[in-house]
Amino acid sequence: MAVKDVQHRSVIVVGAGPAGSAAAQRLAEEGIDVLVLERRTVVGNPAQCGECIPNWGEVVGTFCHIGDNQWLKSYFDFPQRLRLHRLDNMRVFLPSGKSYEFELDAFAGHRLQFDGYLADKAVRAGAEILTNTSLKRLQRQRKANREILVTSEGRFTCDVLIDASGSLAHVARLRHGQDRSVRPEDQVPTIYAQVKGDVPETFDVFLGSVAPSGYAWIIPKGPGFANVGLGVRAGKLKGSLKDHLEQFCKDLNLEILSIGGGWIPMGGPVKRMVDGNTLAVGDAAGLVMPSNGGGISQAIISGCFAAEAIIDHFQTGAPLVAYEKRLRACLGPALKNSLRTKNMGYAFLRGDLITEAVLRILGPIGGIKRAMECEKPLWLL
Repeated sequence: MAVKDVQHRSVIVVGAGPAGSAAAQRLAEEGIDVLVLERRTVVGNPAQCGECIPNWGEVVGTFCHIGDNQWLKSYFDFPQRLRLHRLDNMRVFLPSGKSYEFELDAFAGHRLQFDGYLADKAVRAGAEILTNTSLKRLQRQRKANREILVTSEGRFTCDVLIDASGSLAHVARLRHGQDRSVRPEDQVPTIYAQVKGDVPETFDVFLGSVAPSGYAWIIPKGPGFANVGLGVRAGKLKGSLKDHLEQFCKDLNLEILSIGGGWIPMGGPVKRMVDGNTLAVGDAAGLVMPSNGGGISQAIISGCFAAEAIIDHFQTGAPLVAYEKRLRACLGPALKNSLRTKNMGYAFLRGDLITEAVLRILGPIGGIKRAMECEKPLWLL
């Protein structure tokens, strides 16, 4: 492509994570021209999460109005080769070491394999993915009445743009700067390590001074192998997160093989998910559970809903804002409960003694379990 050439596509997706790949596949299946721009050289690498992936039963038990969505049900039917370790149970540890155990319907995966699998499905459906292609700026041409996406590999225009760029919402940032109505808030730094050693069979979560205003986790990925990490509200720990993670692993006698990290938006959904011809999905729309950091389910659901809104828009002229209305009806109740739980944690879980007391008062079933599952604690009903 020559420097001055501008390539036009029907839909451009920025980011090839679960949200972007789900949207691209759904669009391509309908014969819609879709291009995915992915800044990384290899889709899914590096990972930026604990790598816990929910099964369909967990998804329909959490969100509304999706039980009869056959496309999503089929999409969540992941092959066995991606399922490194079944996660049938979660243990939540109080500062004293006391733990409460709950059932879970999920599995541990490797995001490099998982994200690559989803991207490959999108390509097989007819989508095009350009890797090692970063969005540099958005250039408005008033006379031509168009917006040009200037990337490291050329210039593009599109009819509809999907922002699947992750927690920092790259498209919204380029267009609106720090406007809080379109960018996720309460960005929490996280760090994780792939480790080997004597790891548990369960998904373990640790609350208290090990991760103030956040949590630490151990997610087993197979015999003697796990993802271990910390997610801590910015400024709550002195020193580097890396030093604290290394000490946490040392205390557990776990050997670190590699370290990664990123940001998780914990402020709830953005106020506007549709901005003109742009739809924000996944982390870029703030669709992360603030109380537990989970975001893969919401990413896939939002990618599907965004694609279906675009399909309706192209076929019948339906407004793109139908995407946001549908998404809030589906994800809104659980996200609202999860945000409330996080805010209560920020307010009351200060120091190990207070944290221990509050969590014991909440209790395992009516309080902690419901908080982890993004439901209201019984004592608030």
